[in-house]
Amino acid sequence: MKRIIVVALVTIAAASIAAGQCGPGKRMPANPTVEAIKRLEVERNKALVGADVAAIDRLYSADYTSAVDNTSRTKTQVLADLKSGALKLAASSNDETYVRVYGNTAVVTGKSTLNRNDRGTEIKGQVYFTRVWVKQMGGWRLVANHASSVTP
Repeated sequence: MKRIIVVALVTIAAASIAAGQCGPGKRMPANPTVEAIKRLEVERNKALVGADVAAIDRLYSADYTSAVDNTSRTKTQVLADLKSGALKLAASSNDETYVRVYGNTAVVTGKSTLNRNDRGTEIKGQVYFTRVWVKQMGGWRLVANHASSVTP
């Protein structure tokens, strides 16, 4: 019985010490991979708004595919549409971003606000998205993107 009490007290003491390490106003250290993916998401949005084909080429995997609303595109099609102006983004920002990392794969879900012109059709509003990033060739590359419009 004494042994159980001692174990319980040691466990409580250890938990108290651990909790004290992250007291009020302090945060647990961020996961570097999660932070890297969040930075890549911001970089991707800036590249799309700026029609920065070189950045998109670097960020997207060779086998990238997307399905946004009623349009699907490969990496080649995204690059061509950005170059030609068929796809123009006036604004693209993530309002909510949740990153889960599974080894060399990161799944990002959230909500974005977009203002884009896609082949002559003006599209403004919010979308829910799921994106998959994979670590390949020494860096993270976007391999898949799916987004669907948020309906009021």
